[in-house]
Amino acid sequence: MSHPPGPRGREVLGFFGRGRFPHTLAFLEDTAQKYGPLAYFRLLHQPTFLVTGPEFIKEVLVVQQRNFGRDFSAAILRELVGDGVITREEPLHRERRRILQPAFHREQIASYVTVMASEAAATANEWIRLAASGGLTVDIGAAMRATTLSIIGRLLFGDEFRSSANQISDVLGRVVKRARRIVPFAMMLKVVTRRYRQMLPRGPSLYFREHRAELDRILQPLIQHRQKQMGRDVLSLLLALQDDGEGSLASEDIRNEMVTFVLAGHETTATALTWTFYLLAKHRNYQEQTAKEIEQVCGDRMPQADDLASLPFTAALFQETLRLYPPVPLYGRRVLEDASLDGHKIPRGATVLLSPYITQRSEASFPNAEQFDPTRWLDAPPASRFAFFPFGGGAKMCIGDVFAKTEGVVILASLLQKFRFELASDLPVEVDPGVTLKPRNPILLEIKTRASYPALPSLARDFDHSGSLGSIIPGLLRTDSEPR
Repeated sequence: MSHPPGPRGREVLGFFGRGRFPHTLAFLEDTAQKYGPLAYFRLLHQPTFLVTGPEFIKEVLVVQQRNFGRDFSAAILRELVGDGVITREEPLHRERRRILQPAFHREQIASYVTVMASEAAATANEWIRLAASGGLTVDIGAAMRATTLSIIGRLLFGDEFRSSANQISDVLGRVVKRARRIVPFAMMLKVVTRRYRQMLPRGPSLYFREHRAELDRILQPLIQHRQKQMGRDVLSLLLALQDDGEGSLASEDIRNEMVTFVLAGHETTATALTWTFYLLAKHRNYQEQTAKEIEQVCGDRMPQADDLASLPFTAALFQETLRLYPPVPLYGRRVLEDASLDGHKIPRGATVLLSPYITQRSEASFPNAEQFDPTRWLDAPPASRFAFFPFGGGAKMCIGDVFAKTEGVVILASLLQKFRFELASDLPVEVDPGVTLKPRNPILLEIKTRASYPALPSLARDFDHSGSLGSIIPGLLRTDSEPR
């Protein structure tokens, strides 16, 4: 079988992007436009396939998924979070996902909305306090990271997390900076990383040793506290599984999953919300349309789980942001066994690259693809399921996809209810993709209150856990023979 078309010779050097990932993504965009939905090139003698056509993405993630395993991104990520649900291969991934899945069922996520809304209300109250002395300009990215970290922290650990939030935020900020320096060289580092893990499967982190040690030092007291006094949070849930026999979690497993949830559970949603508020500030008509929908449904009270079905435009707006600015712009798959795409052999050991950022901006699936248009999601979804896959697909689809979408809508509803957002600068905003698709420079927004709202009661300080995760513990302890 012949190879698909693709760049050759010196043209391929564009992948390395002078050590900066934005140039790498630009190279891949150019490759897809020039050579089509399935392209081939060699990177340091490594056969590499860029797959951007929805029909071929479905083959990789669903139809032939047994032939494709996690690649370089998971290997790098494992050096921080360890052996967990987002780094494991089958069948170990399937077993761990089965244990954790009840915490992410839709009906369980509905019980988290109170925490989401109360932490968003805490952010709103702080803005109202600061704006009382005059205008307020905020770094919306920093604000969203603080809000989503507070949410995931309370859901994972309960109120005890609050005292550790600033320390964890500081460590995660340094982790992201380190990772952004590593990502452009991930293809070259993957062989070293894989061989290191083969020799020392439980050895210290190759790239994040001090960061992981610091996270363990911060989280261990929270875990020890919960071992003595069980609560209604996810940590209590996982600790309850330690003595559950088959499929139980060891202490190291629990620490790994906690680090995973803290990192992935706030960074991706915060990034998506950063872009959402930026787009709303640029498109005032959509901002006002969204605010009107929220006012009609929620009035001046905090959003509730039952409100979400009545906020279709707010959900469509967040969906459109995920299309244009997917939190993870690129990831890879390693070919475990020979596969075939469009009549071309995909040999064992090759690398397959998938890019939601490129695929989701295709004119073939989304007319006027570069245009921000939330109404496209109200009319009809794209014809192909895999024209839109910001959280992946198949058996390894992100376990928190519904959580992230729910959190995004709740935070939008909570803040647009009270504030207008305007750009504080006319300077162009550029993407700077790395671990996540962040803006190159902070996005500064002017915050203006919509009316003389009193500070809404924030449940973050006196919350009694009635809206937290207690109801999922019985679900996790059910045996497979019990009804679900």
